[in-house]
Amino acid sequence: MEEDKSGDDLIRPTLFYSAEHEKTKLNWFCYELALSFEFEIQQKVGERLKRYGIYKEQIADFSVYFAKQMKGIILQKLSGEIETVYFSYDMVEAYFPRLSDRMVNKILDAIAKAWDEQLSVCEICPTRCVSEKDVYCTMFDEGPF
Repeated sequence: MEEDKSGDDLIRPTLFYSAEHEKTKLNWFCYELALSFEFEIQQKVGERLKRYGIYKEQIADFSVYFAKQMKGIILQKLSGEIETVYFSYDMVEAYFPRLSDRMVNKILDAIAKAWDEQLSVCEICPTRCVSEKDVYCTMFDEGPF
C-alpha cells in the first residue's frame, strides 16, 4: 500500500468507488496511480503550473481524472485489444486547455515516470491489483488515509 506522498488528503480512496461492489483491486490500483501522478507532476512542474493558475488542488483533481481515464486503457491492455499503454496529449490538453505544448509534454513525462514507478512497485507487491482486477479490495476498508 502506498501512502499519500504529498502529505495532504486531496486524493482519497473514496474518489474511486461509489458503491461497495466498486471496491475492487483495479480501482485501488487507480487510486495509487493518481497519488503517483500527483506526486510526480507536483515535483516536476508544480511551481511552473502556478503561473497558469494551477495549484495543488487542480493537480490532484487532474491526477484523479487521468487515473480514472487510464482504467479503460488498462482493461484494453489486459484484454489484448491494445499492445502498448499510451498517455494521451489530448487528455491533458482537454483538462488544461491553456497550457503550452512544452508544459503538456512535461506533464506527460511526469505521468510516464509515475506509471513506470507504479508498475515497478506492482511487480513485487503481493496484492496483485491488476491481475486480480475484479477482486474485492480490503484496503478500501482499512483507513485512515
